[in-house]
Amino acid sequence: MKKQFLTLTALLSLSLTSFAQNPQTGTTVINKASQPCVYADYQMPGSIVEGALKKKLTDAKIGSDSKASDGFRVYKGVVFQQISKDKMDLYVKVEEKKPISTVYILTSKGYDNFINKETDSNVINNSMAFLTNFLNDVNAFKLNKDIEAQQDVIESAEKKNKSIAKDGESLLKDKSKIESKISKTNIEIGSLKSDMDNQQKQLEAVKAKTATIDQMDALKKEVSKQEDAARKSIKKYNDALKDAEDYKADLKKNEDEIAKNKKEQEDQIAEVKKQKEALEAIKVELSKIIIK
Repeated sequence: MKKQFLTLTALLSLSLTSFAQNPQTGTTVINKASQPCVYADYQMPGSIVEGALKKKLTDAKIGSDSKASDGFRVYKGVVFQQISKDKMDLYVKVEEKKPISTVYILTSKGYDNFINKETDSNVINNSMAFLTNFLNDVNAFKLNKDIEAQQDVIESAEKKNKSIAKDGESLLKDKSKIESKISKTNIEIGSLKSDMDNQQKQLEAVKAKTATIDQMDALKKEVSKQEDAARKSIKKYNDALKDAEDYKADLKKNEDEIAKNKKEQEDQIAEVKKQKEALEAIKVELSKIIIK
């Protein structure tokens, strides 16, 4: 999966965009009937708000929920200290209406005996206060998700850094091999040059020979043989010169790649540092949040 690296500014702007509309009382439909509720809007994806709410209720240790109708989850016969010290049925729902998500809270003393402002103002006021404070839970949940995502980004950046460094080591090994070939070829060129000069001298010496008519065929064969030896020595010498030029080209290309790799390593090290700074900035923002 392709991961995108985020700048510090972008991360913070993504992390700190949640706000809550002032909690309000109203009505909503549950079990095909309109019932009193408290609700508030949060500018966050439904998955974030839902996750934060589940964590909040799980941390409160009020027990497991069961599914009610119309998308609500219900906690039967629980004591949720932030809303009431008495047992009640707690109904919650998160409804996403992009770009906001709405949290609904209904409380009941059992069956369809739902609480409203007139029957128990304390429960309603506490529910509204809970939704106000819940903004911090939403932001904290989002920031923790950002931290997890940023840690993945850092891990990916560090892996890339290691891969680039490994490529650099391979390039240095290739350079050593090429330089060794150049050194060996230069030595061979000297030896082949001497052999070529020697074969040419021998050819000139053979051509300078005189022979009788009876010896002419043998001399021609000797000249032909020496010409062949001279040609081979010239070819070996020229091939070695070409190899030397090729190795020089290979070395130049290798050195260019090493320089490019070095720049990539420097850039990637800087990228890792930047992403780690972004992570620390998110952690700082998280540390500022007070969960009630």
